[in-house]
Amino acid sequence: MRTILFTGKGGVGKTTLAAATALRSAALGHKTLVISTDIAHSLADVLGIPLNNTARAVGDLPLDAAELDTGEELERYWGDIKRRIATILRDEGVSATAAGELAVLPGLDEVLALVRIKRYYDEGHYDGLIIDSAPTGAAMRLLSAPDLTRTYTRHLLGLSRGLTRTLLPLIQAKIKLPLSEELIQQRLGQLFKQVEDLRVILNDREQTSVRLVLNPDHMSLQETQRAYTYLSLFGFAVDAVFVNRVLPTEVHDPFFERWKSSQAAHLARAQELFAPLPVFEVPLRTHEVVGVDDLSDLARMLYAATDPLPALSREQPLQFSVQDGRYVLTLRMVGVTATNVALEKRGDELFVQLGSYHRSLALPQYLVGLQPTWAQVEGERLVIVFEDK
Repeated sequence: MRTILFTGKGGVGKTTLAAATALRSAALGHKTLVISTDIAHSLADVLGIPLNNTARAVGDLPLDAAELDTGEELERYWGDIKRRIATILRDEGVSATAAGELAVLPGLDEVLALVRIKRYYDEGHYDGLIIDSAPTGAAMRLLSAPDLTRTYTRHLLGLSRGLTRTLLPLIQAKIKLPLSEELIQQRLGQLFKQVEDLRVILNDREQTSVRLVLNPDHMSLQETQRAYTYLSLFGFAVDAVFVNRVLPTEVHDPFFERWKSSQAAHLARAQELFAPLPVFEVPLRTHEVVGVDDLSDLARMLYAATDPLPALSREQPLQFSVQDGRYVLTLRMVGVTATNVALEKRGDELFVQLGSYHRSLALPQYLVGLQPTWAQVEGERLVIVFEDK
């Protein structure tokens, strides 16, 4: 099963593009499932049909859709343990609302979203899975959620004598009686086994692609750069970029001239930043895209004769690796002949200069605390090493 994950800053139109892609995939005969993992679901609104946690058919095509209910998944896997912990916390004087929140491990909802995706793989009913993910920041936490496995394993599963001190300091004297540590270990172990299995699938470039969605404006472009760096850092394959709501060339109203000029500059910047990945320009429509007919029209305009399910590109212009305990960033550059590299980091941006070539990278928070200490050109690639300050 091929998986395509659409992500981007909230409000850029990723749900619309995910739904349109799913419809195009189904129209070409692929049994397709489109799901939303965004807490603020809008997939049902875009498709024009009610949705819930159970996949339902969309029209006459081989297409199903669902809006993932993390609350339902949380209850399925963690409900009994959550209630035990919350009861003990309330007995200790914690308010009911706070007790309910403290009874859920940090990041567990993201882990459960991944586990649900793994179930679709195991069931094997679909050729393609299209994921309308949460806005960029939340999506990054979801995609990096498999790393929680090591943390929880180290701090929870291996602490037979100190579980309470790590998880619930307020009730360390009482938790052993009403709450079985073995039960927590068993439940977490089941979750993490599925997440680790899914990690292999998500990092397999033949099975999984990420598509970034942005609008042609400064804030959206900056956010998308950070998302792209994050995705590369965690080993996910980005195969395309979609720039949505571009003012059409036939719009000549003087009111929009400044907007068109600004959008043209940001489009050019996006082409430069993400090259050689394909950058799709999605024109602003004359009306809101809602319903299967509108989405199908958009999909045909967008993909034409292209099948959207296979990878749209196999290029990986930005890659990360760890060598001798140091993060190494490799950036592909085409047609750059200079060898002297100048680097400057300002806040969360890294500025690179090679002769007349200039490039800026919006760094994820993880790399902001590291310093670029060394760089050199190797063929068509620039290699930059990050180390602790």
